[in-house]
Amino acid sequence: MSLNPKEPSAAGANAKPLAVPVKTYIQLRQTVAQPVFAAFLAGGAAGAVSRTVVSPLERLKILFQIQSHGREEYKLSVGQGLMKMWREEGWRGLMRGNGTNCIRIVPYSAVQFGSYNFYKKFVESSPAEGLTPFKRLLCGGAAGITSVSFTYPLDIVRTRLSIQSASFAALGKAAGDRLPGMWATMVTMYKTEGGVSALYRGIIPTVAGVAPYVGLNFMTYESVRKYLTPDGDKNPSAVRKLAAGAISGAVAQTCTYPL
Repeated sequence: MSLNPKEPSAAGANAKPLAVPVKTYIQLRQTVAQPVFAAFLAGGAAGAVSRTVVSPLERLKILFQIQSHGREEYKLSVGQGLMKMWREEGWRGLMRGNGTNCIRIVPYSAVQFGSYNFYKKFVESSPAEGLTPFKRLLCGGAAGITSVSFTYPLDIVRTRLSIQSASFAALGKAAGDRLPGMWATMVTMYKTEGGVSALYRGIIPTVAGVAPYVGLNFMTYESVRKYLTPDGDKNPSAVRKLAAGAISGAVAQTCTYPL
């Protein structure tokens, strides 16, 4: 330690270089705190976690939907279907297509929540007043259309992957046979099925289902949240937030499932 008062100390010498990282950190926090950007990040993370948790049920739903005359391997109960996947394909079978689904759902959820907050700016009179249920429905529907348009090719590839592995098992393929991956499937579709249009095949009925689903989801969530997590509650519990999300998802899914 220096005894000369004019000689700068080690702490003083290091103070200036630290100013730049601290300033950058503050600017980064301010950027992330913006409603649209925060919703973008939080939506992406929440989408990845939720889809991973329900991945086996998501794949089983697809396999149930494609059952028809002559193809009845999965005309079973939910429990029997999950056990069949486990016996024939193991853990990988339960999670088949989840990597693609997460790659899809992260930008899908991020764009959905980010665009919802973006569209809100154009329809709300003032941030303090909030939105009417009808305006939430409109903003949610627009957000759903936006997110589907950005990520639909990944959705159709994920569906192909979910079906392909079940087809391999039904045909008695050897366990060592390698299934095509996400990018290989996408490239094959692009080259052999008509280019970009092949990657967007079926987007119109998908949008017809997603737009009202997302709109109803946001509308119901914001309405239910007023009772479960009121604005005056500074620390609402995660259970009540989960309950609000579950109720809104169940209502939206029930109303739009045929689509």
